[in-house]
This record gives sequence, structure tokens and C-alpha cells, in this order.
Amino acid sequence: MAQMRERMTAVRASISDITSGSFSNDNGPHVISPFGVELRRVVLVGFVVNKFYREGDDTGKKRFESITVDDGTDTIGVKVWGEEDASLLEGVKENILALVVGRVREYNEEVYVMPEIVRELTDPNYMSLHLLERYKAILNRSGISTPETIEQQQEILTTPSVSVSGKLANDILAYVRLEAPPEGISLRDIVAYFEKKGQDSEKVQTKVFNLVAEGALNEVSIGQFRVSDL
Repeated sequence: MAQMRERMTAVRASISDITSGSFSNDNGPHVISPFGVELRRVVLVGFVVNKFYREGDDTGKKRFESITVDDGTDTIGVKVWGEEDASLLEGVKENILALVVGRVREYNEEVYVMPEIVRELTDPNYMSLHLLERYKAILNRSGISTPETIEQQQEILTTPSVSVSGKLANDILAYVRLEAPPEGISLRDIVAYFEKKGQDSEKVQTKVFNLVAEGALNEVSIGQFRVSDL
């Protein structure tokens, strides 16, 4: 009896992780994100800002359907060909918050997502949850274990609007507010500054990502941070 192939884990990502990364077909299609995370099968959360549909014809041209998803970092196409696959997008409407699970692909130098699951999300807090999970994936897949216990992680994930507290969090906010130029200050510079003060680099990275998920910091571009205008 043939052994069943293990299904690839889907990695939570922002759209800019894909569009700002490097695509390759070596050993299967994938993107290496600016954080160095390999993205083959991804989970995205964003708003459907456009939908396109084209019927198949007698010339052999397949039915084609696509949506454009915007998560605030960039936009990406989610595309399907053929009757069976196009049914994945049949009930999807514009201007909804959607969860997309799919595989990264490229056609005519455009990177897109070939979906497996597309469904509407009705809880607006899910975007915050997705963002926090994305940062945890960045840490873990970069070879860094997050320091929180399972109980602490569950508390954070079930309470997306956690208020900022703790000396380290306040020190990071004060440092970024003082030092960040308009284009933001890099995660590397933040970590280096606090390492010199005796802080653990993993703890600083995790705290920065939590502050972004809480809305206290903004990631103005990949890996560049500023204090949010709250």
C-alpha cells in the first residue's frame, strides 16, 4: 500500500511577505520572504477588493475566476482555472473580509495564490489574531522559539486587544518614538540597542511583534517600525 504524502503546513503570512520576497521554482514553487521564511502554502487574511470572472469557450479556453485580496500591506491575486477549481470562488463577494489558504504560484512574472479554501470572516478581531500568529511563525521558522508558555499564548490569542504593559514594552516604545525616522527603524537596530542593555534578543523580538499586534507599533514596511499614531 502506497504511503500517503504528508500535507504541507500552511504558514500565516502578510501579502507583502510574498510580494516583497524572492520566488523560485527550485525544489517546487515557493517564496523566501524578507524575513527568510520559506512560503509554499500560506494562510492570508484580507479584504476582497476586486473580483473577475471569464466563462470558458469552444476554443478550449478554460473558465477563469480571480479575486484581489488587500491586507493593508499589499494586494495579491487569488486565481483559479477550470470548472471544478472556479467553484472555490463562486460565493465570494467584493468588500468582505476573507480567509485564504492556498499555494504560492507564478505566471508571467506575477506571483499569485492558487486557493484551496476561501471563506468569509465575520469577526473583525480575526485580523489581529492573524497578525500575531504571523509574527510567531516568523520567529519559529527563523529558528527562534517564542518564550511564552502555552497558557500565555492562548491568553494572547483569545484576547486580541491586549493592552501594552511592562517595562520592556514601554522602553521599546520610548526608544522607537525617539529614534525612528519617517521610514521607520529596523528590527535589527531595535534588538541591537536592547542587547547592549542586557536584554535577551529573542524576548525583544517577540515583544516588538506583540506590540505591533496590539496596535502600539506600526510595521511601515517589511522589518521597519514606528510608534502608531493612536
